[in-house]
Amino acid sequence: MTRCFEKEENLNSKYARLFFRNIKVDVYNNQKIETIKQEGYWFYAKDVIRNQNIPCSFQIPAAVYLKIGAIVMLVRNINVEEGLCNGTIGTVILIESNAVWVMMNKKEVKIECVKEEILDCSHAVVGSRFGLPLKLAFSFTVHKAQGSTMNKAVVQFNSKAFINSLYYVSLSRVCNINDIFIIVNNQFDLRTLFKSITVDSDVLEFYKKYM
Repeated sequence: MTRCFEKEENLNSKYARLFFRNIKVDVYNNQKIETIKQEGYWFYAKDVIRNQNIPCSFQIPAAVYLKIGAIVMLVRNINVEEGLCNGTIGTVILIESNAVWVMMNKKEVKIECVKEEILDCSHAVVGSRFGLPLKLAFSFTVHKAQGSTMNKAVVQFNSKAFINSLYYVSLSRVCNINDIFIIVNNQFDLRTLFKSITVDSDVLEFYKKYM
């Protein structure tokens, strides 16, 4: 409860924001990139859809608007050995016509357009997209942050999670309780929300048996 804040004006704007829904993420990211006083550039992907009857859900965005200084996230594995995998976060340092240079893992990395394919049950290609495997990451969903360890995180609890387990996921992204900041309308709402968090029965049995 000591990590509960009703307003975020006094919180560092560089801390990553976690939301439960993509629409909230998009709104925040668009607001943040407009605060950067640099020229912006659009990168548009090219799609080839071979079967109109099968919907294609691509990880690569259809379009992404970038500026130098923007926080971005990889949405495809580029070089796993170098740590350039889906979910890696970095800062844009240079923009070229067909590529973007990003500071990731303390290295300057050139990110170019890649091809993503969607396969049907027979492994035939039904659609493909060729585009930049980056999206804005001033904020992202709790689901996307699952498995990540963050230095600081601001979690927006003003909107409800569609799965109760996401509350735990959001709170466990940092190693120290002082590094989590919960934005909520009031502490009464937060106490009520915490009561909805339950323990999976299978997990509970595992702990009773082996721990």
